[in-house]
Amino acid sequence: MARKSRAKILKDIAPEGKMSCGYLSIPLGDKEEVTVLAGEYGRISVEDGDDIEQNSIGNQQKITLHYLEEHSDIKLVDTYYDNGYTGMNYDRPGFIRMLGDLKSGRINCVIVKDISRLGRHFVLTSEFVERTFPEMGVRLICINDSYDSADEKADASALTMPLKMVMNDYYVKDISNKIRSSISAKMSGGEFIPSAGSIPYGYIRNAEFATFDIDPEPAEVVRKIYKLRAGGESFNAIARILNENNIPSPGKLRLIRGITKAKKYENAIWIRGTIRKICSDQVYIGNRIHGKVKRDKVGLEKKRRSEDEWQVIENAHPAIISMQLYEEVQQVNQEELQRRGKFEQRAACGDDYRDLFRGMVFCAECQSSMSAAKGCARPDAKTPSRIFYDCNGYRYSAHAQCSSHYVRQETLLKAVTDTLNQQVQVAVDVEQFVSRLKSMPKVVFYQSEAESHYASVSAKRKNMESKIEQLLIDLTQRIIDRSEYDYMKRQYAREYEALLQEETKTLSDIRAKDAVLGATEKWLDAIKRYQKIPSIDRALLNLLVARIEVSKDREIKIILNYADPYQPIMEFLERIEVIRDVS
Repeated sequence: MARKSRAKILKDIAPEGKMSCGYLSIPLGDKEEVTVLAGEYGRISVEDGDDIEQNSIGNQQKITLHYLEEHSDIKLVDTYYDNGYTGMNYDRPGFIRMLGDLKSGRINCVIVKDISRLGRHFVLTSEFVERTFPEMGVRLICINDSYDSADEKADASALTMPLKMVMNDYYVKDISNKIRSSISAKMSGGEFIPSAGSIPYGYIRNAEFATFDIDPEPAEVVRKIYKLRAGGESFNAIARILNENNIPSPGKLRLIRGITKAKKYENAIWIRGTIRKICSDQVYIGNRIHGKVKRDKVGLEKKRRSEDEWQVIENAHPAIISMQLYEEVQQVNQEELQRRGKFEQRAACGDDYRDLFRGMVFCAECQSSMSAAKGCARPDAKTPSRIFYDCNGYRYSAHAQCSSHYVRQETLLKAVTDTLNQQVQVAVDVEQFVSRLKSMPKVVFYQSEAESHYASVSAKRKNMESKIEQLLIDLTQRIIDRSEYDYMKRQYAREYEALLQEETKTLSDIRAKDAVLGATEKWLDAIKRYQKIPSIDRALLNLLVARIEVSKDREIKIILNYADPYQPIMEFLERIEVIRDVS
């Protein structure tokens, strides 16, 4: 009778998703056993066109399982799938999770149906196949391409892979162009409408007739906005009026109606930018506009287009406001721009630290980010203009929420510098402490014991795998009956699960010291670099500082990535019960 592969037997008997531990090599005496721990990756998207059934996730699974039945040396640890994601980039949750497991050592092999499942972008896919995976020591198997990077003859197969990648790249671009052409034709004929979440405020989607219908209550708000603007009210003033009257903003209205569930809209209010956008949008006179933002071709980022590139479909849906009122508002907008153009050029800024602090400063009360603004000195002033930060929640709500939290950039820099200087003083003692830690007898003994225990547990786990395999063989050869098999299967499964948990814990014990020392030494290197450079740069700031918070009393709180460098070391010592030896 043919012997079943271990991978197939483990799938039948072992607990799902817990078939093997991801340690790459296990010391056993004078030899080292290398285990192939594989992850199956599958992907499908609209770009697969007519081949969607052939490339289905289920079909990819069948191909992989059939392959594993013939390769008993490969153990399937986990599966990773991306359903509905393009192959033209690698921003996919399943792939990102797999990459994390490759980096951690949980798996060291990737199995795909063919190279197109990994990706269709020629340059990016080639980077993974020819550089990233080899540098990580990762084995790549493309079943239908007959490619296995561990095969000595892999180079012969690899010669055809770049061509296949180019063909895959071309294929998805061709499909994308066809889709884009179809959508463009529908836009020109006024038949294309976006999803419900993208419909302009004041309208609702009418899919049956491919048009917008007027949404009565929001439409009345739009009319009010246009009348206020035509009367000379500023965008900020209009936003304040709407907020004072508790009129839901567009985002909050979508949340109330269940169109979106994003919590960020719970406290959304009217802001200047929303009013300005409404007051210049042709949609409210019945025109539908396409192509404000689009990409030149597949794989590139979307870019905002100039007005002469827009595709305007006139009289595509009912108008909310009259052409006369729309033109009056555009005149007000234009006059305001002309007034701004006549403002005198103010004095230039001195030092500018905006790039240094960009995205790192936050309001301590409402947690909004704090953006930099320029306080302009008079044209003939002897002092330069100043750069300061204030709360975006306060700024963009037309001062209806939170408070200013005004703070100068120089004040922020001094607070950060003082905090890092304190860290420099601590670093000297920490470095000496780390040096002592490495040579502590009980730390060395603990590490040795952990490695020995891991080897023992790993051997027991492998022995249990053999028992599980033999159990199924005994059943198929009728050495034992079904009831005996079921009973022993449950017993073995419990023992196997316990061994897996113990093996994982022991592996964590082995890596604990390196993890602690690695993080601490990274911090020490950053501090040493800080001492050598003339001024703080952004890379160093990102490494040492998590965020900066400013309270309404203008108190500055620097939140460090390594707030207490002693803490992880002390936790490690407590873990191995040698804390009493530290003095």
